[in-house]
Amino acid sequence: MARPSWKDLVRVRVSAQPEGLWNMVVPYVYGPRLLQLTVVAKDDKGKDVSKKWKLSGTEEECSPDGSLENGTPQQQSLLVSTAPRGAMVGKIGGSTADLPDTSPAGAAGPYAGRKVFVSGTYTVVGLASTDCGPLFLTMNDSPKGFCNHSGDLWVLIEEAPL
Repeated sequence: MARPSWKDLVRVRVSAQPEGLWNMVVPYVYGPRLLQLTVVAKDDKGKDVSKKWKLSGTEEECSPDGSLENGTPQQQSLLVSTAPRGAMVGKIGGSTADLPDTSPAGAAGPYAGRKVFVSGTYTVVGLASTDCGPLFLTMNDSPKGFCNHSGDLWVLIEEAPL
């Protein structure tokens, strides 16, 4: 496979405390293509910004790769159970208010019909031809913890054809 030819899509602020649970960062993405997400140290105006955010006023800042401290007891109630608490996570499709379906009937997965992924500081996400919808990013935590979050991250999103 040839090396991807990346093209800037957007540089966007991701709030640790969005109005809903998820920040809508791109109104519509579609496959087939690759998306590359990188947490950057400059905002859209070129100003230096932090590459950390806070889960609460009583906890240390953490990177978008999350915190492994005190993450285990709440693991069942996190938005994405496969990512550390405090990690940046994303999804394609759905809404700003989506919660995972934890009912026994949710056998199609906790976010049936949506592509959910762990981003952290850097990731490349492959979109199939059937993947489409708004792109959302947020801090991974239990919904009750969102009122304690603070900070922002800036993310450069790039795309490349498949």
